[in-house]
Amino acid sequence: MRRATPWVTLAAALLVAPLVAPVAATAAPAAPVTTVADPMATQRVQLAVLDEIARWDALQPVSQLGSTAIVPETGAITIGWVGDVPQAVQALASADGVTVDFVEESQSALALSAGLLDAATSLPSDAPVTFEVDGEAVTVAVPTPEAAAAAGVDALPLDAAGIAAIEDAVADATAGDVEVAVEAVDAVPDTTARRGDVQDLLGGSTYATRLPSGANQWCTSGFQAVSGHFQHFITAAHCSNWADGLSVLASGGQTLGVTTGADALVRGADSYDLQLVRLGLDVRNRPDIYTSDSTSLRVSGWLRSLPTGTYLCKSGTTSGDACNLQVTGPGVACYALSSGGAQCVDIVRVSSTTGTAFCLGDSGGPVYTWGDYGSALAAGVVSGVRLAAAGDRCSTLGYVAPIADLMRVMPGVQLRAISF
Repeated sequence: MRRATPWVTLAAALLVAPLVAPVAATAAPAAPVTTVADPMATQRVQLAVLDEIARWDALQPVSQLGSTAIVPETGAITIGWVGDVPQAVQALASADGVTVDFVEESQSALALSAGLLDAATSLPSDAPVTFEVDGEAVTVAVPTPEAAAAAGVDALPLDAAGIAAIEDAVADATAGDVEVAVEAVDAVPDTTARRGDVQDLLGGSTYATRLPSGANQWCTSGFQAVSGHFQHFITAAHCSNWADGLSVLASGGQTLGVTTGADALVRGADSYDLQLVRLGLDVRNRPDIYTSDSTSLRVSGWLRSLPTGTYLCKSGTTSGDACNLQVTGPGVACYALSSGGAQCVDIVRVSSTTGTAFCLGDSGGPVYTWGDYGSALAAGVVSGVRLAAAGDRCSTLGYVAPIADLMRVMPGVQLRAISF
C-alpha cells in the first residue's frame, strides 16, 4: 500500500569485576584536524561504540554514563563519566577511525534528567518551559509574557524573584551540581500534533486518535513493535493527550487499535513523550518506515544513546522525509495542556541543517539514522518544536522523544527489525 500524500496544512555486555582507572588517565589525544572521508560511516562506528558502553552501563546497579557528544567529521567522541572509568568500559571505547575522550562529571545523564523533571514540577506555575542541557550546564528557556500571551498559555515570571525561584528549583533538584542560566525567549515549546485531514495509515504516515471530546487528533505513526501477543507501533504520548484506552483510527474511520503504555511512560517515576498503540488482530505491521509516498526503508535496530552532534533523518506526514537534523543536546520540555498546566517530559533537542525540522502533524513520526546496508536505526519519535511565533506551523528547532527511554521502562517491548 502507498502512503497517502500529506495535506499541506499541516554487543554483548561485559560483566566483569569493577576494575577502574582514573578518568584523566583515559583521555584520548585531541581529535584530528583533518576530516574523515565518509562522516556517515564514521558516525555509525561512533554510535556503535556508544551503544556498547550504554548497554554495559544499563546493566550496572547505578548509572555512571553522563553526557555524550560526537563529531562525525573527525571521529571524535566525548563521554562524560561519574567516577573512575572501569577497564571494561575503556575496552569498549576503542574502534578504528575514532578517538574517545572521557571527561569527569558529577552525575549521570539519567540522574540529571530525573532531577530536571523534578525541578520542572516544582516551578512556581505549570507553564511551558524548556530545560536545555549542555554537559553539566542547564539553560532554562522561559517564554516572555508576550510570547505566552500570544500562544494563550501561562507564563513564568521573569523578574528577579521569578528567576531566583527557577534557579533554586534546578539547584535543589540536582543537588547544586549544575550551572544554571535563565533565558527569556520569544518562543513557546509546543507539540506537533494537529487536528484535521484524513489519510490512510501505514508505518510513517498519518493516523488519528479519537479524543473523549469526539475530536480527532492527527499524528504520524512511528516504529513498529511487538509486546506479548500483540503488534504495536510506537508514537508520541501527547497524540492521545497523554491517555490510555483511546481508539486509534485509519483514514476510513475503522479502528486500528487502542493507546496503551502511558501509565508507565508518562505517569511513572519519570515522564516521557512516548506511548504504544496496540493493534487489532486483523492489523499487520512490518519492520520498515516510509521515506516517500511509495518507498520505504527497513529498520535494523535502535540507538541506546543520542549524543550531541549526531546527524539524523525524519519521516513526517507534513514535513516529509529528510536527513536534515543534528542533535544539539538533551533536555526537558514542558508542554501546555488544554486543561491548564503543563506536562514535562524528557527530550533530545535537534536543529535542522537545512529547511525545517518538524511541522504540526509530524508528532510520533520516526526519527532515525543510517545503519548497515542502507537500513535505518531507530533514534526516537517526533515530540515537539520551538515555534518562533504564534501561528507558526513549522520550526527549525525540534524535540525528539528517544526510543531508548521506552525500551528501558518497558523491557518487554521489542522493536520489529530485520537482522543481517
